[in-house]
Amino acid sequence: KDDPSDPRLEASTAPTIREIPPPPRNQDDHILLPKSLTETVLEMTLRLTKAIPRYNLLHLGKTYKNSAKGKTFTDALVKEFALDSREEAVEFGKYLQKRKILDHVTGDHVFKDTRELYFRLQPFQSSGIINSFRIWTDRIDPDYISVVSRLSKVMQGIHNRCTDGNGDVDLQAAEQDEQYATFEEEICELQGIDMDDMGVHAKTAFLINVYNLLIKYAFIKYGFPESTLQRASFFSSIHVNIGGHQFSFSDLENGILRANALAPYAHKKQFLSGDARVKLALEQVDNRIHFALNCGARSCPPVKKFSVNDLEEELRIVALSFCEDNLNVRITPERNEVRLSSIFKWYKLDFAQSTSGIPNALVKYLRGEKKEALQIMLKEKNEIKVKFNNYDWSSNVTNKVFHGSSLKSDGFSLKTIFGQGQE
Repeated sequence: KDDPSDPRLEASTAPTIREIPPPPRNQDDHILLPKSLTETVLEMTLRLTKAIPRYNLLHLGKTYKNSAKGKTFTDALVKEFALDSREEAVEFGKYLQKRKILDHVTGDHVFKDTRELYFRLQPFQSSGIINSFRIWTDRIDPDYISVVSRLSKVMQGIHNRCTDGNGDVDLQAAEQDEQYATFEEEICELQGIDMDDMGVHAKTAFLINVYNLLIKYAFIKYGFPESTLQRASFFSSIHVNIGGHQFSFSDLENGILRANALAPYAHKKQFLSGDARVKLALEQVDNRIHFALNCGARSCPPVKKFSVNDLEEELRIVALSFCEDNLNVRITPERNEVRLSSIFKWYKLDFAQSTSGIPNALVKYLRGEKKEALQIMLKEKNEIKVKFNNYDWSSNVTNKVFHGSSLKSDGFSLKTIFGQGQE
């Protein structure tokens, strides 16, 4: 059949699939309150986040951010839940620790009413792991594509409500959105999704969708990286817990989707020998993923939803869409020149053995006059000049800038030596 003039606007030819509702949440996952009532993990976490004071506490030269002494926790529990004694508060604190709502800052001690031990609520325990708002102990939906689809809808709602008249998303407003806490809790379900038995199409579709979703989430949670150094930290230091393994954005792209290849400008493979995550890497790269992954920059391909059954067609369409845009691929026969997105430079080896081989690799992703022009240039066998456009790293987000320090739950500061930041 004829290709659509713009695949992004073409209606899907696949039959409409009714979205299956998620399995019900596990009632046993609720938190039992001292007065025999219950709250969800989300409700309890939000309640304690408001009730427990947070400080940057020092011990042996190390600063434990967003923590509080056991005594401070006990004081707050007595007040918040109208408990009859401090002993009752301690028992409730131990229960909350067992339920992974709070923990000792290094996980070494049981909850205690003392000034000597520091404790922290779970959302602040592992700042560099993006989906660590809670430890997931609820049911796991076996339909992992639907999990990401539901999360994407919640995120899109947040974006819609926080987009200004210029089309920019206010990141601080998004962080205060009514559904943001729900999203933070629900995305922790990724902790229980096992990729070991996923096929190539399943893993590819799942991870492209996850990657694109997490970029939006990371901008809200950590801010937008404005400089080259900030971007390097953003893509390598923010991690997500999927199936008990931690992955950076670079791990997802270069480690798994690119078959454990060298990241741009890197000198070693993403996963080294002995890394347990190596087994999750695809056997070979499908270079069309570069037309599907969106890192949040204006020069990136548009975000699209990918499915397991229709992945081949979906990747074909996004490849055609990306390459038909002259901002990404421009053919100029009179100059014998091809001007390309920098994506083709960074990931050259996914397309050809050398820069001169890229034009030939592009033919299958072109249509119409542009394809014919390139084929004629190739037949003439004159060396085609390949040039690359500057990448526009700006984005449609505002009001929050990324800083690498936000990824660390603990740190060191000279200020703490002089008593600042203490309770």
